[in-house]
Amino acid sequence: MICPYCKETILDGAIKCRHCGSMLGSAPFGYATDPINNEEIRAFVGNNSEYYVSNFDKFTKTGTDTFTPTWNWSAFGFTFIWMLYRKMYFLSAITFVIFCLPGVNIILHIVTGMVANYLYYKHAQSKISEAKQSHSPQTLYPALHEIGGVHSWAITVGIAVGVIMVLVLSFFFAAISTFMLGMMH
Repeated sequence: MICPYCKETILDGAIKCRHCGSMLGSAPFGYATDPINNEEIRAFVGNNSEYYVSNFDKFTKTGTDTFTPTWNWSAFGFTFIWMLYRKMYFLSAITFVIFCLPGVNIILHIVTGMVANYLYYKHAQSKISEAKQSHSPQTLYPALHEIGGVHSWAITVGIAVGVIMVLVLSFFFAAISTFMLGMMH
């Protein structure tokens, strides 16, 4: 296979050129697609795009799409809220359900911190490819800004959920303390 940017020979099915670093995209069902470049990723990601571009590069370092553990402190700390913020709705719902299961909470946080950048990479790749198929070159970048980016309201939701959880836990422990003290007298 020949890189469409630098014209160097690369591995068949490569996601990224090992010579020039250009994103080549993935070819679903054996059909070639236009390559995804870093400018499209920046347009899609929006806030903090340089952080994500540098982490996404780690997944294509060998010229093919490969999972490599990375660390995302925001995803570690806020799991499903971070996924809502980054418009990953389905994964946010799954992590919320898992978050509610007793005993797996810390495991969820650690695993999410390690795989979040890769999950976001795959999400971005999929959404950019869809946008490229349905938008002209003139409307692609505005569409990527709208399809990607972040939801600022997710921060408000996260704060509200946190406050509610603190209030519920405070009430719960106060009720238990009152009950226990009442039993002692």
